[in-house]
Amino acid sequence: MAVTRDRGDSRRAPLLWPEECLFAVALTLVAGLALVTGALSWALIAVSAVLVGALVAGFALARRRRTVAPGALALDAASAGGPARVARIVGGVARTALPFLSCLVIYSSLRTITPELDFPLVDPALIEFDRAVFGGDVSRWLNDTLGSPALTLFMAICYLSYGLSQGAYAIFSYLRGHVREYHDFALAISITAVVGYSGYVLVPGVGPHIYQTDVYADPLPGHEGSIGGALDAITAVQGPARDLFPSLHTAMTVVLMVYLWRDARRLFWWYLPIGLGLLLSTLYLRKHYAVDVLAGTALAVLAVVVAGRVNRWWYRPRVDPPAEAARSFAPSPRR
Repeated sequence: MAVTRDRGDSRRAPLLWPEECLFAVALTLVAGLALVTGALSWALIAVSAVLVGALVAGFALARRRRTVAPGALALDAASAGGPARVARIVGGVARTALPFLSCLVIYSSLRTITPELDFPLVDPALIEFDRAVFGGDVSRWLNDTLGSPALTLFMAICYLSYGLSQGAYAIFSYLRGHVREYHDFALAISITAVVGYSGYVLVPGVGPHIYQTDVYADPLPGHEGSIGGALDAITAVQGPARDLFPSLHTAMTVVLMVYLWRDARRLFWWYLPIGLGLLLSTLYLRKHYAVDVLAGTALAVLAVVVAGRVNRWWYRPRVDPPAEAARSFAPSPRR
């Protein structure tokens, strides 16, 4: 969608994206928690400064007129040539990836922050819920019923794909020129992340593999072989983090599958085995309780609904009031 400079069109393009505003607030709050607990990192400072600076600059430039064709959401990289085109493409890709970089920085920060807060763990309540609804520990049943080295390997691969799929699809959508689709997806992921990270702080838990060592004293099938390295890497990345409720592996995967179904049906069918495997892996690998997965699914549905409504409002056509008034008082053409 190309940006136009037609004087007859006085619509304004938003200078900031809603996901940028959301993450500017979220990163500021996380930086405050990090400062209180002494877990402040340079990565958190840098990303927070970039997003907050962009937010301030956007408000400072809010009165600067930018006219766009109706429905355009961002600059069209193809409208420029030579170095300007390359710079615009690189800048667009960097801006597209910024929300997902923010997710990474916030999660890595919370790995250190949440243990320092020392809030009581909610694992007992989550275990009680699972046993009341499902009649036992779901992860234990999956391991005993379906467990095998081959399945463990597949589950580990699916689980590790979580950090790559969302960002790759976002950049893919943006570079294809599907700007509306990108904005809906990116905002839904951002809402999911911010709400989910709030759950990590307010509802802290460590998961079955740490809290229920008596139930899961046996290693997963295949752990003794080469698969054990991947499983140990997953555990090492998680560390002592309270990253349990809701399951963001579930929530972000469901969000991705919803938008793949809506906007890239062929990719949806290719991704479906990995997506379903990722959802199952949260339980099979003993990382989450079933209630975490249910909460993650509900969060994904909420994020998709809210993102669509927010974007329709955020990117609605904005008309310059003086221009609108001038058209109102302009004489109508004669027949």
